[in-house]
Amino acid sequence: MPQVNVEQIAEQYFARIHRAALVLCGNPWDADDLAQETFLVLARQIDDFQGRSSIYTWLYGVLLNLERRERRRYGTRNRKLKIVWENEAEAASAAPPAAAAAEASEWKQSLWSRVAQLPDGQRQTLVLRFSEGLAYHEIADTLGCPLGTVKSRIFHGLAALRRALEEEGEDARRLPDFPQEDVNHAG
Repeated sequence: MPQVNVEQIAEQYFARIHRAALVLCGNPWDADDLAQETFLVLARQIDDFQGRSSIYTWLYGVLLNLERRERRRYGTRNRKLKIVWENEAEAASAAPPAAAAAEASEWKQSLWSRVAQLPDGQRQTLVLRFSEGLAYHEIADTLGCPLGTVKSRIFHGLAALRRALEEEGEDARRLPDFPQEDVNHAG
């Protein structure tokens, strides 16, 4: 196993991991938490890194696992809170701060908000490919799946985004073209 310096790795990759976390969760506060927690996992579980992949693909894998866990926890928490909110008229009249409302509105309009609605596999591959610029083999290493699966998820994710944009009457040309290698492996 290669020697791992957590401080040096954090300096080198924190910005990339934070950017991916922001794209995945959609708000800077949760992104801060996810990115920091990713590096806490590295510090606490440094022996789990076996050196079979690059350190940053390993970190992306940690980030994706943490984000998936938070998404499940958030869904459970929201279902419980919805019951409470439905019973309290005050909650419906509470207005968020102007900055938070503007940021939420901007996020909802963004293409990444549509990516966030895709199934986990497609969402994760699109974030790693188009936000983080990882190569297909790096995405496959990060997600622990075959290269063909990555290509298929990218193809189907882009197709789903195109359909969603077209159904909303928006210009689907905002999306990247289907790379030929994705077309060849979709199916």
